[in-house]
Amino acid sequence: MAGSAKRSKVVDGKNVPEAYLRRIARSADEPAFWVKQNGKYEPIKWKEIHSQLLGIFEGFTKLGIQAGDAVCIMSGSCPEWILSDLAIQGCRGIAVPIYHSSSIEDITYILGHCGAKAVVVEDAAMCEKLVKVFQNRPPIPVILIKGNAHPGLDVTPMSEFAKVENEKAAHDRYAASAAEIQASDIASIVYTSGTTGLPKGAVLLHSNFASELRFVVEEIELYESDITLTFLPFAHIFGRVESFLPIYAGTSLGFAENINSVSLNIAELKPTLLLSVPRIYEKIYAKIVSEIAASSPAKQKVFEWAVKVGRQMANCRSLKQTPSPGLMVKFLVADKLVFEKVRQKLGGNIRATVSGGAPLSRELCEFFHACGIKVLEGYGLTETTAAITVNRPDDYRFGTVGRPVGDSEFKIAEDGEILVRGSLIFREYYKNEEATKESLQNGWFHTGDIGEIDARGFLRITDRKKELIVTAGGKKVAPQKLENLLKSRRFVSNGLVFGDKQKYLVALITLSEPDVARWAKEEGLSFETFGELVNHEKLQKIVQGEIAIVNKDLASYESIKKFKVLPQDFTIESGELTPSLKLKRKVCVERYKVEIEAMY
Repeated sequence: MAGSAKRSKVVDGKNVPEAYLRRIARSADEPAFWVKQNGKYEPIKWKEIHSQLLGIFEGFTKLGIQAGDAVCIMSGSCPEWILSDLAIQGCRGIAVPIYHSSSIEDITYILGHCGAKAVVVEDAAMCEKLVKVFQNRPPIPVILIKGNAHPGLDVTPMSEFAKVENEKAAHDRYAASAAEIQASDIASIVYTSGTTGLPKGAVLLHSNFASELRFVVEEIELYESDITLTFLPFAHIFGRVESFLPIYAGTSLGFAENINSVSLNIAELKPTLLLSVPRIYEKIYAKIVSEIAASSPAKQKVFEWAVKVGRQMANCRSLKQTPSPGLMVKFLVADKLVFEKVRQKLGGNIRATVSGGAPLSRELCEFFHACGIKVLEGYGLTETTAAITVNRPDDYRFGTVGRPVGDSEFKIAEDGEILVRGSLIFREYYKNEEATKESLQNGWFHTGDIGEIDARGFLRITDRKKELIVTAGGKKVAPQKLENLLKSRRFVSNGLVFGDKQKYLVALITLSEPDVARWAKEEGLSFETFGELVNHEKLQKIVQGEIAIVNKDLASYESIKKFKVLPQDFTIESGELTPSLKLKRKVCVERYKVEIEAMY
């Protein structure tokens, strides 16, 4: 799959459809997508997806979609998502993503707020939500990606909707429409995932996306032979930019079957790049740690030695220092004994990954670098069209989110808030003047994040401005830092740290059910439910020991004094995590109020 290692050159354009047409002209016979069919990943060429896109474009044209009309897409990540996006933009319309995990209330609000003229949905489950939505608002045309009909809902199957009689004529119409799109036109309204209150619609222009993709391709080492495995929701800005990457860089995009099959799909597709949120790296690391903990004492010692050597090498490279001959020899041995096997678990071909959407712990970053997999942490928000800083393959610093991307300029406000301006910043919040004025002041976007810029120009995020814990003693604590440390420990799946206006900090802990169940079997422990198992004395002692390790390097005021292990993990479905797997702090604190209060 890898092909020749030809460095990517950006295919530019003042808008995404224009860049797409230039990619088609250049790479018609090259793979665009990789889709698993009949148990095997198969390529779909650019000229094949172009035929599909023209059909969808013709369908929207016949539906009457024109300049300024909003069309929503509510689906998991799939080729039809991208093609619908490009077709809507090709009509000079506005593509509006909706998370497929969104609540009925959020879907109803977004459809009404953006004035959607139509909606593309993935399957019957999405249709079920729309049936309830349309009980409270007038129905709009529904295009169904998978399936032919749905009781109680008037739908048009994508196979019927996306018909084209004359491809050349349709291509000419698409090209003519794309040529009329100005860089200052609205490409998309992307609604925030709504951790608090109603979602806000960030208005993103064609110039925002064109600038972001141009900067990424120019500043990150990419090759046209690169394959990425996508599993992020395209409704998330990070995933959305990833969906456009093949257009601008000439790479190809493989689709994971679902979020739970990522490890299997990595082994099958053998991608060279991964774009992911920290939660995926945390799960991979936790699985490795769990396997080592269950191995012989000899293997554990070898692993610990190798990781120590690997971290020394990783930090040496980060500081651009030449490793000593002794360190080099040790690293080669460590690589053969340990790191090579870790790379094989990730398909064997991954040379770099990008992490964004939430903070990644330094420990994890150093570990993967030690293994020969460069995790390039970046930083961005919906309002900044994804990345505004990123670590480069040959210029990175652990514990930071890298240096500015493109023309992004930064400054730190008096209270520590990160302010940014440049061509990646959104225009406004749709129909929300008050929120726009609050976030955009004197040309600077107020991110809501606290951070600092070091002497080398690297940005370090310390916490969300509104999430800082202020203890009863007046000490300020960044909960995400502690939560990341917790998630790096054995068995820990997730953690929430609390302590606002309290004398000490406490934590709600969730555990990895497969790893704990495996350990219980090895220990010969019998249990009927996982909830019963998490309260077992032996397991509680292990968790307590892991928290003690976390506390060891913390100041007294930021150490965790008490904890409570919950009988189930935080999930998107339960409303405790956002679709990008970030903790909904206020929801969790309210839901587990009794458990938190009991620790005080």
